[in-house]
Amino acid sequence: MTAAGAACAGGVQAAAAGGRLVAGGLATYLDAEDGVGGRPRQVRYRVEASCTAQGLLAALVRSKPVVARTFEAGALSRGGAVLRRQDALAPGVVVTLALADAPHAGAASAAGACGREEPRVLYRDPFLMAVDKPAGILVHGDGTGARTLTDDVAALLAREGVPSAPQAVQRLDVDTTGVVLFSLAPEFQPALDALVASHGMRKRYLAVVEGSFPAGVRRMDAPIGRDRHDARRMRVSAGGKPALTLVTVLARRGGRSLLLLELGTGRRHQIRVHLAHAGHPIVGDALYGRAAGGRSGGLMLHAVCEELAHPATGEALRLEAGWPARFGKFFSPLDYDAGARC
Repeated sequence: MTAAGAACAGGVQAAAAGGRLVAGGLATYLDAEDGVGGRPRQVRYRVEASCTAQGLLAALVRSKPVVARTFEAGALSRGGAVLRRQDALAPGVVVTLALADAPHAGAASAAGACGREEPRVLYRDPFLMAVDKPAGILVHGDGTGARTLTDDVAALLAREGVPSAPQAVQRLDVDTTGVVLFSLAPEFQPALDALVASHGMRKRYLAVVEGSFPAGVRRMDAPIGRDRHDARRMRVSAGGKPALTLVTVLARRGGRSLLLLELGTGRRHQIRVHLAHAGHPIVGDALYGRAAGGRSGGLMLHAVCEELAHPATGEALRLEAGWPARFGKFFSPLDYDAGARC
């Protein structure tokens, strides 16, 4: 089974063994270790085209500061010998990049997370981790000291002996559920950031909305800006930033519609704002619609699937959280399976 297939099934995977070209064709990914059990935390590549050590590393990590730190730490080597910036690399040479450890990552969180349910892990390798976020929890800290998903992921890694400090690649609203991706290797964080900035990650959501949404695929591209009258809200505004949401209707029932949505941009509250502006607010959205007196079971928005090219291995990843049980009071998993499933 491929890592993508296992991820969709909810399994935890190691990075698959190599064979994929990376760094613009300069190298092939071979294998990696996550540092558990005292093993070295590292990744190996085979050079495929003549280049310098600096040229290869720059193409891999896409960050001048990371390149500088790597050479200062002597973290790039060939046959056990530390490489310098201008060292020539010939095709067939195997190089090893030692990944930075964070030995105390999550230590404090581990104690605080006792008694809490562990995040459901959708995928993990030495570089990335995806989990299924529950409702009612922040992804990042907000300065109040409230529990966050990042805390829980750090605690899980600490308990398993993984010397890594997780960094969320993107965030979901506190009441939104589904796929959240974390970076575990700071060396490849810039490459992930570049994917986000270039919209190189394909993200899709399920939503239950009020009313009968028009059939077919619909493009919502109204610009979005801040609401000057309420700092919590965003709104459609001619002076706002470009925003694109693609909508597919999967089912209609009981005065509500089940939608599959794909983000073309990543504006704050984008899906919620676009749907409310179209006259079909998300069920349970107290900020842009109506909370239905709490009877809806919360905000009916779920990040169901995310696709990306792995920044370190070149593998095509598809990470899927699956059907959210809380949607069951309105629709069936068969409505999702029969529609344009992720």
